[in-house]
Amino acid sequence: MAKHSDSDDGWEARRNRIIGLGERSFRKSYYPQLRQNLDRLERFRTLLDRTSDFVVLLALPEGTIIDANMALAQLLGRPLDTLIGHPLASLGVADATAILDDLRREMSGPVDDGEVSSHSQIAEYRLEARSIWLELSYRVAVVDQRSYGVLMGRDITERKRSHELVTKLLAEKEALLDNALVGIAMLRRRRIVACNRRFEEIFGYPPGTMAGQSTRRLYASDDVFSSFGNQVYDALNDNRSFSATLMFARADGSTFWGEATGRVIDPAHPQDDSIWVISDVTERREAEEKARFLAFHDALTGLPNPLLIQDRLDQAKGFADRAAMKIALMVVDLARFKTINDSLGRGVGNRLLIEVARRLRNCVQDTDTVCRQGGDEFLILLPNLADAAACAIFLAKVMDNLLIPFKIDDRELVITVSIGIAVYPDDGADFESLLKKADMAMYRAKGAGRNAYHFFNAEMNGDAEEQLTLHFGLRRALDSGQFVLHFQPQIEIASGTLIGAEALIRWHHPEHGLILPGRFIPVAEENGMIVPLGEWVLRAACCQARRWQDETGLPGLVVAVNLSALQFKRGDIERSVTLALQESGLDPSQLELELTESILIQETEKVLATVMRLKHMGVKLSIDDFGTGYSSLSYLKRFKVDKLKIDQSFIRDLATDSESAAIVRAIIQMARSLGLRTIAEGVEDKPALELLRLYHCDEAQGYYFSRPVPADEFSGKYRTPIPVCAS
Repeated sequence: MAKHSDSDDGWEARRNRIIGLGERSFRKSYYPQLRQNLDRLERFRTLLDRTSDFVVLLALPEGTIIDANMALAQLLGRPLDTLIGHPLASLGVADATAILDDLRREMSGPVDDGEVSSHSQIAEYRLEARSIWLELSYRVAVVDQRSYGVLMGRDITERKRSHELVTKLLAEKEALLDNALVGIAMLRRRRIVACNRRFEEIFGYPPGTMAGQSTRRLYASDDVFSSFGNQVYDALNDNRSFSATLMFARADGSTFWGEATGRVIDPAHPQDDSIWVISDVTERREAEEKARFLAFHDALTGLPNPLLIQDRLDQAKGFADRAAMKIALMVVDLARFKTINDSLGRGVGNRLLIEVARRLRNCVQDTDTVCRQGGDEFLILLPNLADAAACAIFLAKVMDNLLIPFKIDDRELVITVSIGIAVYPDDGADFESLLKKADMAMYRAKGAGRNAYHFFNAEMNGDAEEQLTLHFGLRRALDSGQFVLHFQPQIEIASGTLIGAEALIRWHHPEHGLILPGRFIPVAEENGMIVPLGEWVLRAACCQARRWQDETGLPGLVVAVNLSALQFKRGDIERSVTLALQESGLDPSQLELELTESILIQETEKVLATVMRLKHMGVKLSIDDFGTGYSSLSYLKRFKVDKLKIDQSFIRDLATDSESAAIVRAIIQMARSLGLRTIAEGVEDKPALELLRLYHCDEAQGYYFSRPVPADEFSGKYRTPIPVCAS
């Protein structure tokens, strides 16, 4: 191959010199070299024909194929010699015009040290019913000052299909990740390599801004970042997955509860790559915390419930034992709360309880606990007391705070409380025993009057045992006929004539003897036995009144029976009265039902309807203990009662207490103006009777005339309704 620097004259001279050497010289020097070059060329040609990529040599600028390897013939399925001499466009494998334009531009440009630009493209080749994708590269080659185009290509159909499949899979995976309900991120050495859209949404970052960020941004403080990282890598280094719930930080600085679960990709390098799934569990966490709160707190007031106060007592006992300290457990009972709840509605009652809870909380210190026991009862736990007397200042504070009127809506409500106190370890070693004794002390405080407190003492144990005996013995006593009726005469004051008798229940206990109603009636009202007990009294009283009429000649005698508020609420009082009258055959006009004012102010419309139906039966109605409750002219006008019974607390001191006398006189005058009769109970002496006569009271009963006596004794003493001569 001649060089560009060789001139024609130089070449001719060289040729003559070579020829002049003779045949032998030619064989010895030129022919072996030529043979070597030809062999080398043959090997290169074989190599080109064996390669899977096709190579095409184009004459420029014509664009004619002057040579190609066997790979092109195999691709096109045509003999190689049918391709030589044809234009590039005849192959149909690419955009021949664009390729030749690029090559022609290159051949016309300068060549710098043999560096020629290379071009490439992806082309689709249609072969019968299928497509083949080719990757083409081409460039200009200059040989002996002539430009050629070298076009190389390879079949990338499978590679393209694989690429498309991978692209599709990646798109599907990305769509799945971006639409996942949880945040997913890949971390490397505590930096975010990649994450899905939900991850950025959870943390409040714009799309595409979290990649490359340090995970420190995800935590509220350096301490959390550091401690959580230590926990994570302790687990990941052992090739364990890690899961935890902790507080994360959003981009705006707000925090949320997140559940994070992570696992390493390469166990040998746990800090290099790990995959994390994070869920926002704030709502679930809040719901769980609310459930935990409600498990140990009262839903209405937010105060601890008995479970929590019991736990705090158990904790306080350890310290008290070590420091020789005392712990006080108090039961606080609200007086007349039920009346407020029933008369003004449950909404007012609930708001009152919330206000009471707030005031009690304001009375205690951080170490103390106020608890709602249920209903209108609260518990207070005072730990770390030097002695029981240390409660006194606190008790005074509670009393003073609760005496201040409560303003609920437009109403001003006043409540009173009774507080019972039991002291650890003096009165008990566990919550149950302390609560029981504090409860007993509270009932003792109730008996002492309003706004009182009482400490438990040993003698109350006897009272407690008696209460339990009464509680469990009432049903058995009713079934076995242990109850009897005693009767106290009711006298018309003007004539001194016996006109009626009040039926009073007594319990003849086989072991404890005669038990008066003041001891067992409260227990019966508490456990609900007052309803069947009241029905029994009603039937027995009616039957006895009818028997007196038939056997002893007391035809006009009226029998009076007390009704409790619980009978109105839980029992069917109309049915009970009807059955008692039918069973006994007693005329309804000879039955008087004594109602308390508390009955009349509970569910007023319902009670009014019941009272009116009883009136239509023909029975008489009176209000018992008038003057001690919620006396109101409006109730008297609406309920159409027949008689007012003046409470004995006003009658006892009638002759010596001017205030009691004024109250009694006012009640009688009011009753007369409304056309109602009056009866005074608890008349024990003649001066009281004379004053009642002077005030024009209609009737009286009390020890001055007779104590309550059994039915047989009553009928023996008063066989006819004649004037009674009291002794």
